[in-house]
Amino acid sequence: MGKLYIRSHFGNSKKGITVDNFNITFSGNIPAGSGMSSSAALENAVVFGLNKLFDLGLTKTEMIIISQKAEHNYVGVNCGIMDQYASMFGIKNHALLLDCRTIKATPFEINFEKHELMLINTNVKHSLSDSAYNDRRSVCEKVSSMLNIKALRDATEADLEKVKDTISNEDFQKALFVIEENKRAENASKAMTDGDLKTLGALIYSSHDGLQNQYKVSCDELDFLVQQAKENQDILGARMMGGGFGGCTINLIAKTAVDQFKTSVSKAYKAKFDKDCSIYSVELSDGTHLIK
Repeated sequence: MGKLYIRSHFGNSKKGITVDNFNITFSGNIPAGSGMSSSAALENAVVFGLNKLFDLGLTKTEMIIISQKAEHNYVGVNCGIMDQYASMFGIKNHALLLDCRTIKATPFEINFEKHELMLINTNVKHSLSDSAYNDRRSVCEKVSSMLNIKALRDATEADLEKVKDTISNEDFQKALFVIEENKRAENASKAMTDGDLKTLGALIYSSHDGLQNQYKVSCDELDFLVQQAKENQDILGARMMGGGFGGCTINLIAKTAVDQFKTSVSKAYKAKFDKDCSIYSVELSDGTHLIK
């Protein structure tokens, strides 16, 4: 017999669910370490499949909490819920503005008209990304505790100034980035709703600048690809995605410029780093579901 232990989202106690023996086969074409949440997709697929197979009666929200706990308890990454939520609750041709406290999201239909999203994989995976994530989460929790709030989402920049002299500048910048990034996420959802792609692109570039210079989770390869995008007038915005120190950039690019930029950025990247990058088109699809 296999035994699946589930930690309740609403408490600290564990409840055991016993399942019969099962065989499982999985495959995929998402490169590991690319920042595209392949681990969340796998976790969700497994728990979703077991839920269906053994009629466990789990809700989708319960399933993503189980997936998250797999990261916490087995992988050792104290991640949030965003990756698992997006993978489970994704809606075709929509972006999601996720409130991680309520675990609910507002969908925004994507219509970039003459533009599209393109991913460029650096094919770099730095092993320190997991420990770096935990370190930055610890900083955020420490600063939140100093401000006597539950999380930095409850803080303003003015609040952060009150403790500036009691923390290192590095920790101040990391906390400031989180506060600013929360605002950018809200502003980006408004820009998408308004069809204001120029503003959306500027927010994406600004996000990468913060990830690079404040949160410090980028790397030379990612920064190079973003700089290449900035030098191309057909790209409205670019930033790293995922845990950092490698993985992909996401680019908002004019459809007419895709082929030319693929060629030019591939050559430039190869010349700079003596390695190839990989380029992917993006399709926003529904989340974890049965294939019939």
